[in-house]
Amino acid sequence: MDLPRKDKHGENYLSYSQISTFKRSKEDYYNQYVLNVPFNGNEYTDFGNKVGESLEKNDFTLFNNKEKDILINVKRLDLFERKTILKYNDFYVIGFIDSCSSDFLEILDYKTGGNGKHIQYTKLDYNQLHIYALSIRQELGITPRKASVQFITRGGNLYKGDEFYIKNTQPKNIEIDISENNLKKVYWNLLKTAEEINEFYKKYR
Repeated sequence: MDLPRKDKHGENYLSYSQISTFKRSKEDYYNQYVLNVPFNGNEYTDFGNKVGESLEKNDFTLFNNKEKDILINVKRLDLFERKTILKYNDFYVIGFIDSCSSDFLEILDYKTGGNGKHIQYTKLDYNQLHIYALSIRQELGITPRKASVQFITRGGNLYKGDEFYIKNTQPKNIEIDISENNLKKVYWNLLKTAEEINEFYKKYR
């Protein structure tokens, strides 16, 4: 197997962002991962990173008092940005858990988005936390029992010249089904996706 991204040892690897980009847009994937056109972030990713860092550091000084009142109600666990690796024969999938318990029985992912955007994390094709659960089990022999997305609603409209801000809406807790059946489906679907990326890369590199 030959994938666009390789580590310093020459081993193929994927990430959730690679996988989701490939599934969303082959053109974007080609530009970003085959042509290596730099992705320098944008207002959306910058805002998400700002929120994530504030939760990790428990530092809300970049937000006003109303926004702070929302952020302090976002669930946080013991560890932040815990690296995970899910190994296959010819590649591995790398990831970073936004927050997890010290016993690894609960994992969280933080997301920001506009009104109604939380719906995308209730769909079956959202598998980021399944990947993390599989990684933890492979590495530690522990299968997380609980997984959820903590969704923070974003306000502001860039097209109208408004800056992004945290809306005065309580965080949404979206439970993710990481049952054994779903974990097995995700495991084999990841392999299938890797094979599709391999074929795509051979054809268009």
